[in-house]
Amino acid sequence: MKKGQLKALAIVIVVIVGGFGIYRWRSSSNESNKTQVETIRVETGEVAPTLAITGYVSSVDEREVNAAGSGPVLEVLATVGETVSAGDELFKVESGTPGESVNIAFADLTAARTKLQKLRVDEASDEEIADQEEVVEDAEAQYSQSVDNRYSTITYSPIDGTVIAVNAQIGDEPGSGSSTGGAGGAQSTALVLVADLTRLQVEAAIDQADISKLVIGQLVDVTLDALPDKKLSGQVVSIDQSPETNQNVVTYNAFISIDELDPGIRLGMSANLEIHLEKRKDVLYVPNVAVRASGNKKYVTKIIDGEPTEVPVETGLVASERTEITSGLSKGDEISIQSFNSNNNSQGRSGRAFGGGFRMGGGGPPH
Repeated sequence: MKKGQLKALAIVIVVIVGGFGIYRWRSSSNESNKTQVETIRVETGEVAPTLAITGYVSSVDEREVNAAGSGPVLEVLATVGETVSAGDELFKVESGTPGESVNIAFADLTAARTKLQKLRVDEASDEEIADQEEVVEDAEAQYSQSVDNRYSTITYSPIDGTVIAVNAQIGDEPGSGSSTGGAGGAQSTALVLVADLTRLQVEAAIDQADISKLVIGQLVDVTLDALPDKKLSGQVVSIDQSPETNQNVVTYNAFISIDELDPGIRLGMSANLEIHLEKRKDVLYVPNVAVRASGNKKYVTKIIDGEPTEVPVETGLVASERTEITSGLSKGDEISIQSFNSNNNSQGRSGRAFGGGFRMGGGGPPH
């Protein structure tokens, strides 16, 4: 064989070998990228959906205290952090006009005495005279009190609690003091804020799309950002009937109790809530990834005579991992779900954790 022919033959062999290698590589790549599908059996169990929302810690009883009088602040008696009882003095303000309350009380007393004298002159009944004598006594007491307080009006704490904010300074006019944020960050110009720190709760704004899911008494798992290792619990205790609208977003405030208070809990702390909604036991369920929607209908791939077949289903409750099946499947039916891409077993998984027997959580811890 001539030298030129040998060279041509060698080139042909290299091309053939190279082409075969590329073919094998592409075939292997395509094979490895195939989606693996596993089958599971439809089972019965519990489906317990939850609603995850955020909120903040507030007091069950927080009061804004403003002046009973209209004059400037004369004396501030409350300090932030101070524990007070109902009836304790918080601050004093000047009366509208010095002596005004005295003049009014004196006029009332004079009128009461004049009427009593007239009843006696007219020889009214003993009962009428006795009643008017009581009116005179009350007017005398009121007059005496107004004389004692003729230059100031004292404002008292309405509840037992802790002073959490003081916006008053001597000389301030009521309503003109600096603003202080309340538990939820809302600004208040009340002269004093008093809160009961022995009764705390979590306040949360619920979107209008979710508010119908809430009912009084639902159990709630509570986690605070500031105390992530503390697992707290509570329940929904009240839901506002009137909404709040902010930038066209409509929400309703819900209030969640805290069963056991921790010393580290403070007003205003951010809270993560998981509200346990309706729970159903012993119902048919499939993993969420097994259900596919097309328009208004839902389908599951059922294995019939060894062949995967799309069958329509009707669903009920949907939890974080499980979907209740109310029609279209029976217990023990074999269905298929997409599991993972064999080219990378650590990605694309969507049901592998269930295994052949479909072991999975019910969307929340049992109660």
